[in-house]
Amino acid sequence: MRSALLLVLTVCGALAQNDLIRRMQECGTHCSQFHNSFGQRQSVAGDICGLPCKAKNHLSFAPCKRKSVLLSGTVFQNVTVSTAMKCERKQKCSLHLQVSSTIQMSELLQGVSFCTVSPGMLDRCRVVTFPKAARERLAGQQVEVKTDCFHVGPSQDVQVMLKTVPNYCHLSRTQRYRVEGCDNADLRSNVPECITGKIAYVVDMEKQQLSVSVLDMLEDRDYHLRLCHKWSICSGTEAHTLIKRENPFKNTTFHFPRPLPCLCIEGWSSMVDAPRVQVCPFRNRTEELWSGVIFDPEEEVLSWEPACPVGAVITLCQRVGDNICADLVNSTQTAGRMKVIYTKVDPHPTLCMKFTTQAGSWIKCPFADMPLPAWGLTVTTGAGQQQVTLTSRIKTKLSLGVCQNSEPLTCRDIASVPMETMKPVTVNLTTDICQPNVCIQVRRVDVRFSASLLQCNFQCSDWPPAKVLRDIQQVEWLLLLAIACVTAVIVAALAGNIMLTVYQRRCPKNWGSYHPVQHSAAVFPPAAVTLLHVADDNGQASQARDLEKFLLSVGVPVKLVNLGEACTQEAVPVEPHNALPVLLWSKGCNQHLGRLVGGQRGVTRPQMETQASETVRVDVVTYDSQTTTAREVPSWLTAVPLKELRELFTQIHNQAYTTPQAWPPSSRCLQSQVPKRSPV
Repeated sequence: MRSALLLVLTVCGALAQNDLIRRMQECGTHCSQFHNSFGQRQSVAGDICGLPCKAKNHLSFAPCKRKSVLLSGTVFQNVTVSTAMKCERKQKCSLHLQVSSTIQMSELLQGVSFCTVSPGMLDRCRVVTFPKAARERLAGQQVEVKTDCFHVGPSQDVQVMLKTVPNYCHLSRTQRYRVEGCDNADLRSNVPECITGKIAYVVDMEKQQLSVSVLDMLEDRDYHLRLCHKWSICSGTEAHTLIKRENPFKNTTFHFPRPLPCLCIEGWSSMVDAPRVQVCPFRNRTEELWSGVIFDPEEEVLSWEPACPVGAVITLCQRVGDNICADLVNSTQTAGRMKVIYTKVDPHPTLCMKFTTQAGSWIKCPFADMPLPAWGLTVTTGAGQQQVTLTSRIKTKLSLGVCQNSEPLTCRDIASVPMETMKPVTVNLTTDICQPNVCIQVRRVDVRFSASLLQCNFQCSDWPPAKVLRDIQQVEWLLLLAIACVTAVIVAALAGNIMLTVYQRRCPKNWGSYHPVQHSAAVFPPAAVTLLHVADDNGQASQARDLEKFLLSVGVPVKLVNLGEACTQEAVPVEPHNALPVLLWSKGCNQHLGRLVGGQRGVTRPQMETQASETVRVDVVTYDSQTTTAREVPSWLTAVPLKELRELFTQIHNQAYTTPQAWPPSSRCLQSQVPKRSPV
């Protein structure tokens, strides 16, 4: 342990020695001669072995001379440049440049010149000359020359040039050097240009105060203190004070509004080009930057402007759990000094803004404290039917989808619902949402960035118990049986009338001569209905199921038949024999009717009617006037709107109905009276 401590102290001491600048008393020029026998040298200031060594400032623009053959190309050897410090008193030191070189003496070499060149400054040269007698006696020997009378400043870039006297071409040496900067501890304590003072502070978060004191400031100068926001430079605030040099208490107090990481205390001595020091008490309080999120509800614009320069990645996300926020697509921006703006944003409580830096991530949810969300949904389930009720406090457009609760989540849009302010909309669902892996998703589609509302795991607790359902079904079957018995009695009593009706419903060979059968007295619904529809048309298939439920509710048994399958068979099975075939028309019926004529071109209307009539028999053609117009149904299939067909069945189901009515309301026979294809 002791050995490790000694090692640490040794290293720290070595580092401290590296920061120390060599001290000098007076500037001057020094010359030394090397003895050839032992390599030792003898030095006398201003004198080489008792001979004078003259040095003076020099400024010459004379051109160089051609090199003499008697001079070697290695006149200058071992050139070194270093910094020295000359101090008059404490905090009053100056920096000097020390240049030394080993010179190969020659009779033709009268002396050497040392020059320094700095950007924006004139050359400063100092010439050292040797007497002729000394040159002749020391010819071929080495002499070391040092000079340290070049004044320099901290962090100054200097070019040092060594030339011969006279100046022979191509015998000069050039070396670049950079003076130590104010980051050197020795300079910060002794050179006025580097003395910034030391700032100490105490933070009182309750009072939002900073108690600031200054140590080691320049003794003969006043001192400035202020609060500033540090960007590329430190931009000052209104908080500023001047500490007088004669004031024994070098302290003051500042109030701060927010503990921002770029809020700093800046101090400098009261002199021209004084170095400045900044201390930032809250540099680690990065979370304070994320509180400036603003939302404009009129323009639906979400923005954030950084109070301090920060390298952060901004992303919109939807909060899923306490620690999970899923990023929205195409919402990533990079923050610097400019404002971050998102347009067309849905102000949903789960929509948040995520800030990510090298230090971590922060999430701010500006809409989390809203009393009520702008829109929402409720799901209700009943016996055999599920519904979604959408509500909105704003005018918008919502997309409704059904999802499979898997990884990843897969969704299928089933409806796009325009919403008016405070006008709920109810949508019937065709998918059984009571399954454990089915979810309902709703989101806004009239904005760029929207949160998705997802509901899963419906318990369907409001459904009736199984026993109650069985009881209801038994009662329904008893009622249907009673209605069927009464209907059979009435049908038997009116057999002649019914036979006439069936006969007239048969399709004659001349299609244009058909007229609806007029009934008199009471007219009753048929024994059953065969409902033809197109199964691969989702919207029409839903209508077929709705019509099936309606007919069952009025006591008419119904059998659903896919028109596509019927076209591949010899005839549509109609059970019982006197069942009423009803075709629910949609655009999907065209392709199947086209298959009946073999896909041939140029087929005339009589040929089409004949070929179609040999396959499918239809007594009633109906269509939904909200999704299909009468012009979309072929003219040779006179159709009745679905709404009127429902009203007719409702009236016939009413026991008080006695008004004569045309039945069926619109008839067309697509099957000729061919015995082998009579329906079973």
